[in-house]
Amino acid sequence: MAVKIIGLGNRLYGDDAIGSLTAACMEELGLPAFDAGANGFQAISAIEEGDVVFFIDVMMMEEEEGIFAVDLDRADFVEITDPHRLTPLQVLSLSARSKARPKEAYIVGVRPESLDWPGISDAAIRRLERVLRKFKKFVSTYGIEVDVNRVLECVKRKSKEPW
Repeated sequence: MAVKIIGLGNRLYGDDAIGSLTAACMEELGLPAFDAGANGFQAISAIEEGDVVFFIDVMMMEEEEGIFAVDLDRADFVEITDPHRLTPLQVLSLSARSKARPKEAYIVGVRPESLDWPGISDAAIRRLERVLRKFKKFVSTYGIEVDVNRVLECVKRKSKEPW
């Protein structure tokens, strides 16, 4: 079993970049993270049978942020409606069909404030900070240590760069 942190997001759409940038920063800091970019198809190759997977992504939701457990039995056959972009649930569905079903999966979600370039909004950064503090406690039970301040500094810096 391995812990995988997978970020999804389009860096050209403001707050949608949160997952992609956060994973890229975590990877730079030596964490088991993978930036799957805007379409999510790359994430499928990162998941192996029995992994514990955390997706970081923006979500249209009432809550400002949160960590949500995925019911993998209900995620096995999610319909793929856009051949150019996958949601975390669609990634999990395709992984299961490829015989690479994780043991557990979670979505670390942040509600977007703005999906316009340039950069990530201050409101979304505050939400990311709150959810990363919860995430830090959660993943510590798997032996993963997250330096939230360093991740946030990196995300803020990278959010001003287009690539």
